[in-house]
Amino acid sequence: MRCRYRDFLYTPRHAELLHLRRKESVQLTARFAAFFTLVLLALVPIWDGAYGNGFWQSQAVIMRLLVMGIAVAVLLNRAVSSKWRRRAPYLPMLFLVIAAALLCGFSGLDLAASPKMLTSHSFLLLGIVVLIAIMPLTLAEAGIMVSPIVVLLFFGAQGPVAGGYVPVEMILPVLLPLAVMAAMVQLYRTIVAAQEIAIDPLTGVYTRAFGMEMLRLNFEAAYRKRSPLTVAFVDLDDFKKINDQFGHDYGDRILEEAGRNLAHRFRSTDLVIRWGGEEFLVILPDLTLARANEVMHRVMAPGLADLANGLTQQASYGLAERIEDVISQPHNLIDLADQRMYDAKKRHDREQIVADGLSGRKISGAAATTSSARAADASKVVNQTVN
Repeated sequence: MRCRYRDFLYTPRHAELLHLRRKESVQLTARFAAFFTLVLLALVPIWDGAYGNGFWQSQAVIMRLLVMGIAVAVLLNRAVSSKWRRRAPYLPMLFLVIAAALLCGFSGLDLAASPKMLTSHSFLLLGIVVLIAIMPLTLAEAGIMVSPIVVLLFFGAQGPVAGGYVPVEMILPVLLPLAVMAAMVQLYRTIVAAQEIAIDPLTGVYTRAFGMEMLRLNFEAAYRKRSPLTVAFVDLDDFKKINDQFGHDYGDRILEEAGRNLAHRFRSTDLVIRWGGEEFLVILPDLTLARANEVMHRVMAPGLADLANGLTQQASYGLAERIEDVISQPHNLIDLADQRMYDAKKRHDREQIVADGLSGRKISGAAATTSSARAADASKVVNQTVN
């Protein structure tokens, strides 16, 4: 998950990890902005006289109440549905920006609004722009976020945007570009922080802690959609012997190459996790056991790394699926896939492992023929290992 220039432009480039971290940050900032809006609009009438000077029937005061209602909805996570919050987490904040821009625009046209009222609305808009600056937004998202304010400035070009004591029409053109650049800096920091926390530095795949979090999210999504979710538990064959014979530096090279190959051979929606040592976990959304078994055969067939003897490092795997195995908890998927991987290893004798070409040793033709026949029979079992 290296940081590239196009990562700053739009969201489809972002991995699930980064999208999750950005979503949390953006939505938390939106709720802070909603709280700021509520407090400001509740207290400024004491200063600008709206509570005592008969302004309750004015256009500006009505708009204040509407903006406060939107802020309450954002604060309670009711502004948009959970589905849209997952797809476009910036939407609640965008509603606040639109509401603040409309408040400034309509109050500027209200002859009953005092300069103090207009000034308080300007402070609200400036405060929201400052909060946008701390959100990890792409260039496209930042452009969408500030577009209501740009429209406000465009229509207010013939006169004051909000009037009052603060020249917003002069401050905002300077503040908006700075906010966009600051938001992109926050995006970069989010990318780097997510990479440091959730990416295993040796293999380049996800860490175990983050993998568990992603498995939980995928499990919940599969439950909502009533779709299959398969987990593959992968274990490198004879890895301890490789470490003992060639040393841990050589073993690290094998792990690095194996992790890189696993990450590149699966779909972008699949997640490869280093579970520990030479063990990997692969999350395969929307795949049944049979389909996942076909995918794993194709991934494992070329081997996962080049060995010093000219052969390739192979691996064994076990599969478990949410629906077919009647699994109700994510960790039970892992336990079942792990157990099936070890059970399958026990079913194969050493000659079969060699005959499948995964150990890097040779045997006699007769033994290889017998072992291969047994391997063909075992391949009919969905939760087998490739040995």
